[in-house]
Amino acid sequence: MFTAFAIGLATGCLLGLLGGGGSILAVPVLVYVLGLEPKAAIATSLLIVGLASLFAAFSHFRHKAVLIPTALAFGAAGGIGSFAGARLAQFLSDSIQLIMFAVLMALVAVLMLRKRRPAEDAQVPRRAALPLVLAAGAFAGVLTGLLGVGGGFIIVPVLNLLLGLPMREAIGTSLLIIAISSSVGAISYASRLHLDSSILPFALGTLAAAPIAGRLAHRIAQEKLKVSFAISLLLLSGWMLFKEVH
Repeated sequence: MFTAFAIGLATGCLLGLLGGGGSILAVPVLVYVLGLEPKAAIATSLLIVGLASLFAAFSHFRHKAVLIPTALAFGAAGGIGSFAGARLAQFLSDSIQLIMFAVLMALVAVLMLRKRRPAEDAQVPRRAALPLVLAAGAFAGVLTGLLGVGGGFIIVPVLNLLLGLPMREAIGTSLLIIAISSSVGAISYASRLHLDSSILPFALGTLAAAPIAGRLAHRIAQEKLKVSFAISLLLLSGWMLFKEVH
């Protein structure tokens, strides 16, 4: 029980601090620590992460770091993608889903470890960026529905690099987008939801930490946290792949 609560705290902290990332911990925790079958873990993760993202987004909103019109437009594309991803997931075996999840974790880690140019150098005109933003929203939504990840690792760079949003606004807006996409995904997986006392400590830890971390995000330098998290993802993805292929 204490372990699940502690991991929930870590998940919520990463969501609030980075605008994503914490959600990618939820499915492995629910499967390998709490013993849920993968599709139930994805459904439960979507519900918990969606709520936690909404709470964290409110903390960023109070610092005027959430652009609601942008989040609604991006979130609409993500919601459609999330519904499609959840439907597609019904045709995949549990093992294939977990292998795909582990590969995605490794990819996320590599992208997080890469040095990005400043947004000013990579920014493109907003009109030209809109189709790419909508496509990225739909793609992030598909991953949300298919694998139970929030997609913040896609959303934050798109908002930062393509739309030129400052990093803190990109993180805050990403959280509202994740809340929208995760809600649609959770509805699509409603029959698979697994909510009982074994899940409660993890859920409470995540929901409690996310808004607090959202407030701290405006005071903490995030680069070292990203590197540490990326290395942890590489190790966890390697362990998952080893477990699933043996």
